[in-house]
Amino acid sequence: MHPVLSEYVKRAGFDEARSRRMVNGLRVLQEIAAKGDQPITYAVFAEKLQPGLAPLATGAILEDIGVFCNQAGWPNVTCFVVSATTGECSNGFTKISSESPMVARDAAWFAYAVYKSAPHVDDEI
Repeated sequence: MHPVLSEYVKRAGFDEARSRRMVNGLRVLQEIAAKGDQPITYAVFAEKLQPGLAPLATGAILEDIGVFCNQAGWPNVTCFVVSATTGECSNGFTKISSESPMVARDAAWFAYAVYKSAPHVDDEI
């Protein structure tokens, strides 16, 4: 695991299950960002994270990921998750970022897919 992420999880004091969901969710979103700039729905994110997980249960996971990304200076990949109804990020995204979701999505896509310069969960520098 990337040392910055590992240290953050330890400092945050998350229990094992919360840490695992946050790290796995970040990994899923980094893979999405590396494939393109198209968002996915909460339901798709929930299913990729844990088959059978309710989409509503992803809010806290996305918040943990977004707070980490902002604090660590990593691209905030939570902008890739949108409502199936509106096509927009939830209000939770705007609570943790002053950036427009579309601008954040483009920046993350460039960092992960185009320039391949963004840090990854599994980097062990």
